[in-house]
Amino acid sequence: MRSLTRADSIPSFKELGLIGQREQVVINAAAKAHGMLLVTGPTGSGKSTTLFVALSQLNKPGVNIVTLEDPVEYLLPGANQGQVNPEIGFTFASGLRSILRQDPNIILVGEIRDRETAELAVHSALTGHLVFSTLHTNDAVGAIPRLIDMGIEPFLIVASLNAIAAQRLVRVLCDDCKKITPVTQEIKDMLARELKGVPEEELKGLNLQDPKVYKAVGCKKCNNQGYKGRRGIYEAIEMTKEVAELTLQKASPNKILQAALAGGMITLRQDGFIKVLMGTTTIEEVLRETGQ
Repeated sequence: MRSLTRADSIPSFKELGLIGQREQVVINAAAKAHGMLLVTGPTGSGKSTTLFVALSQLNKPGVNIVTLEDPVEYLLPGANQGQVNPEIGFTFASGLRSILRQDPNIILVGEIRDRETAELAVHSALTGHLVFSTLHTNDAVGAIPRLIDMGIEPFLIVASLNAIAAQRLVRVLCDDCKKITPVTQEIKDMLARELKGVPEEELKGLNLQDPKVYKAVGCKKCNNQGYKGRRGIYEAIEMTKEVAELTLQKASPNKILQAALAGGMITLRQDGFIKVLMGTTTIEEVLRETGQ
């Protein structure tokens, strides 16, 4: 069972955990008149919440927002929201065809699951609509080969895709009981290694030479869990000239990742470790959600 936030209390990007370069990439992509913003990650990682925060900031009088969801998770006042029902033939693809006849400014497609939906979403982004959707991939870079595997031509991906974000959820330390834990040389070396090359502005106010790392303790306010709530860790890639050229060449995901990193991208793990140094979560949480 999912317990969802009411529409009138949708959080801000910073409350989600979107900060720095990641927040700016998403804001820039959502501010464009047309194109596509994809959010990737496993089921339950908060993709829909991120997209609805973006939608809520764009939801103004005169802006026609139409959504196709499975199911409708948040109610957005003024938006035309629809829930797909494959049993009666109302799928993401068939619904998207109908939506395009309603002259929407912004379209949200709950998930791109097949070639037909992918083709229609790309076509919508190319014909003057701003499209938000999700994909199930392990990281942001993985969305590009996933679309190619679905049959989307690389030149169409380059022309339609504004940005890709990937996310996970980590538990947030309880502010009432978290305690500073001794930092071993091994942890210092790991933090220095993982955060090597991260732009200085991303590490502003953080001390890598003498890092403060907290541990979960547990108290009555957090039900003796040591954690209270969850927050996102993110990575985001813009369709820069370098990324576009590699996409057209059908380059490996690793080559695209290296180009994105050279352009200032912060990875999921790096974002997680930044939040560790900010006292938001623990190293164990970040390693658990990023694969080690």
